[in-house]
Amino acid sequence: MLKNDRENLELERLENESRKLVAERQKLLADEKKLRWEANLYPVAILGGVVTAFTAVAGFFFRF
Repeated sequence: MLKNDRENLELERLENESRKLVAERQKLLADEKKLRWEANLYPVAILGGVVTAFTAVAGFFFRF
């Protein structure tokens, strides 16, 4: 009886650990997706800043 209880506790512990690892994997996959999205938007943000700076400089020169 004691051996059976020990085996059940060990199996339960392993199942809990497995669930924990699955949840951690899902979290890491979501973080990866977010980082890929941000990495793709970074050049767009840089280009927007360059265009804004160029427009500001051009507007300054054409004003006078």
